[in-house]
Amino acid sequence: MPLCSLTLIVIFPLTSLAALGANEPAAAQQQTAAPTDAPAQVKLGMKYALATPRNPREAMKWFKMAADQGYADGQYRLGGMYDVGINPQDPTEAAKWYLMAAKQGYRDAEYRLAILYYSGRGVPQDYAQSAKWFQKAAEHGRPEAQYQIGEMYEKGEGVPQSYSVALQWYMQAAKLGRPEAQYKVGYLYEQGLGATKDTTEAIVWYQKADKQGFPDAHDALKALEEK
Repeated sequence: MPLCSLTLIVIFPLTSLAALGANEPAAAQQQTAAPTDAPAQVKLGMKYALATPRNPREAMKWFKMAADQGYADGQYRLGGMYDVGINPQDPTEAAKWYLMAAKQGYRDAEYRLAILYYSGRGVPQDYAQSAKWFQKAAEHGRPEAQYQIGEMYEKGEGVPQSYSVALQWYMQAAKLGRPEAQYKVGYLYEQGLGATKDTTEAIVWYQKADKQGFPDAHDALKALEEK
């Protein structure tokens, strides 16, 4: 699946389609989006963003109405439209709206803003800012952010290098089922980085990642068997 499609799914999750009635004529829902009803405006914007065919201009209109009222979900969705380039791509504008939502503790906006800072899209590349926002999203329970901040601690990108802190964050994501984090937990235990070396514990986490089809974990298990 193309990266842009993956990003679209993150910002407009497919699991919400049935609840939103995305394939229904969106115009039929306009009367429910009163000028001060930001949640309804976002819901209507989602219909336009995900309907067949999509109507991104109309989606952006409704997201912006909600965003202009300070509604974090609307700010995040509007930022997402600019981020994925639906109408049109503008990472600088995306960063602006993500930041507004992130300042309200909206974890998905924190996560997306961290990605922009890491890559230098729409904002100057800044690993310290990236780590700051990944950590906030991680603290708010987003497992992808927990993995990312763990990786930044492992590498010392924007934060002091620390295997022990990296392991703590990887473990949180691993317990939430992220296979890449499960592999990292296994690797750090195998190497004795951030914790006492423990091959048995490493195997436990490699197996969890392997069961989800993570190839590096499969290779790590095979290598241990051959020792």
